Amino acid sequence: MSVQPVQVLEADVLVVGGGAAACMAAISADAEGASVLVVDKGQLGKSGCSPNAHGGMAMHHKLPGDSWRVHMEDTLMGGGFMNDQELVRIMCQEAPRFIRRLEEFGSLFDRDPDGTYSVRKFGGHRYARSVFSGDETGHEMMIGLRREVLRRGIHVLDEVMATRLLTRDGTVVGAFGWGVGDGGFYEARAPSVVLATADAAGIWPSASERQRGDGFVMALEAGAELLDLEFIQYHPTHAWWPFGVRGSVSESFRSEGGHLLNAAGERFMAWYDPEKMELATRDRVSVAIMEEIRAGRGAPHGGIFASVAHLPAEQVEQRLRVIFRKYLSYGYDIRKEPIEVRPRPHYHCGGVRITAQGAATVPGLFAAGAVAAGVHGANRLGTNALVDILVFGEITGRSAARRAAQAGPSPGNPMQAAEEAQRIDELANRPFDGGVPVPPLRRRHIELMDQHMGVIRTGTGMRAMLKEVERAKGEDLPRLAIRDKARRYNYELRDGLEVHFRLAVEEMAARAALLRTESRGCHYREDLPRRNDGGWLKNIGFVMRDGRLEMFTRDLKTDVIPLEALPEYAHSDSPWH
Repeated sequence: MSVQPVQVLEADVLVVGGGAAACMAAISADAEGASVLVVDKGQLGKSGCSPNAHGGMAMHHKLPGDSWRVHMEDTLMGGGFMNDQELVRIMCQEAPRFIRRLEEFGSLFDRDPDGTYSVRKFGGHRYARSVFSGDETGHEMMIGLRREVLRRGIHVLDEVMATRLLTRDGTVVGAFGWGVGDGGFYEARAPSVVLATADAAGIWPSASERQRGDGFVMALEAGAELLDLEFIQYHPTHAWWPFGVRGSVSESFRSEGGHLLNAAGERFMAWYDPEKMELATRDRVSVAIMEEIRAGRGAPHGGIFASVAHLPAEQVEQRLRVIFRKYLSYGYDIRKEPIEVRPRPHYHCGGVRITAQGAATVPGLFAAGAVAAGVHGANRLGTNALVDILVFGEITGRSAARRAAQAGPSPGNPMQAAEEAQRIDELANRPFDGGVPVPPLRRRHIELMDQHMGVIRTGTGMRAMLKEVERAKGEDLPRLAIRDKARRYNYELRDGLEVHFRLAVEEMAARAALLRTESRGCHYREDLPRRNDGGWLKNIGFVMRDGRLEMFTRDLKTDVIPLEALPEYAHSDSPWH
C-alpha cells in the first residue's frame, strides 16, 4: 500500500458513528439547517450495537405511581450514585416523547389489546416501564432512524474508520478517516464533531466486538476528559452453549419470567437477592452466577442454566421470538428445555465527559450515546441505553449545529491529516517477518482482561493486567506487523489500528480500578467487597496534558437527589442497589 492523496470533505456537523445515537444526532442537526456528514466504520443502520439491542426503552408513561423522579432514583441506585444527576434528570424527563417520534420515522412497537404500549419490568426498575418490539427493539428502532436519515438526504460515508480527531489551537476542527472499503484517506472538516462511536466493551470478550474504544481514545488525544473507565458491565446471560449460538440472551428472557438455575435445578438468586431474584441489577446477577460457577454448581459447559420452559409456549414464541428462533435453528427448543448462559462483557459505563448540551471538555467536540459518560454511573439498568442514545443524540445534534452556525467553516488541519496518513501507511507496509502479528496479541489481551478485569476482581490480578499492558506498549506496539497487504477490505489492518485504542483503554481501566479501593456497581473487588461512600463518592477521570496521561478524581454533585433521600440505599454498604 502506498500513500494515497487525502480527500477533503466539508460539512457543518460531522457525526462519527452509525448507530442510533449517530442517526439521531444527524437528524437533529439537519433539522437545525446544518449540512451533515455521517462517517461510519461499518454500514449505517447495520453496524455497531444499536441493531442488536433486544429489550426495550425505559420511559415512565403508563403505571400509577411511576414518574420521571422514580425512574431517576432507580437509575441512581442502579448506578451506584456515580451518575451525573443532571444528565439522568434530562434523560428520564425527556424519554417518553421519543416513542412517538420513532413511530413517525416508521418503527413499530408492541401494544396491549387496549391500544396502549406494552411494557416490561427490567432489573433495577421498580415499575414496568420499558416499551419494546418483541425481543428485537434495537433492530426495529434502527429501521425508522435509518429511513429518516435517508429521507432527509443526509450525506453518509460508509466503511470509513475514523482514526484521529483533528485539532487547531486547542479546538476540534474535523477528523481523519481510513477507507476500509476503498483504502483511501479522508480529511473531514467541520466546526462541530459529534462522536457516536459506542463504547469499549469489545476490549473484553464482548458479544459485539466492534466496540473497541476508538471514540474514547480519539477524544482523549484531542484534549477531552474521560470518566468512569473502571466500570464495565457484564451481561449476566450471554449465550454459552451450544457453541455456535452467540450474543446476549436478552434480559427480556428474565423479564418475561425466566428462571436462572444451577446444576441442582435451584433458583440460586434466592440466596443472593431474595426480593428481586432474577430481576436484580445486572452487576449483582453476574457476580451471583460467577459465584455459582466457581463453587462447582454450574452447568456442564461452564455456564449456568436459564429456563422459560415453565412459561406458556405462546408467550415464548411471541415475546421472545428472536431467542426462540435462534435456538431452534440449533436444535434447542426453549419452550421445553433450559439453555446454558454465562456473563459476558456488554457495556462500558464510562466515556467522554459531557455537559447537559452534549459538549465535551474541548471546544468543537460533542459526544452522545455509549461513548459518553455520566448517565449510567457504575452500572447501567437494562433498557436505559436506548433512551439515553435517543435523548442525547437529539440534544447533541442540535447543540453541534448551533455551534457550527456561530463558528463558521472549519479550516481543518492538513498537516495532522498527512501525519496520520503516513502513520497508517507505515503500519501497512511494515515487513511482516520478525514483527508482532495482531491476532494472537488481540486474543491474549481479550482473555487477560476477562481474567483480571472481569466480573470478580482482585488487586493482584489488576496489577498483573497493568504490567502486561505496559509491556505490550513498550515491546509489541512498535513492532506490530500486518501480513495482508491488500488495499481494500483489509480487516487485519483495521484490527492493527485498533491495538493502539485497545492498549490505551486497558491501561486507563486498570489504573482506575486499582485506585478505587472499594466495590461499587460493576466494579466488584473480592479483596474489598464493600461500598465506601465516605471515601469514594467521586469519579475517576483521565486527561492528556502536554502529551502525558494524567489521572484525577472529581467529587460528585448530588444536587437533584441527595444520597440521604434514599435511606435504604444510603445506610447500606452493599456494592449494589
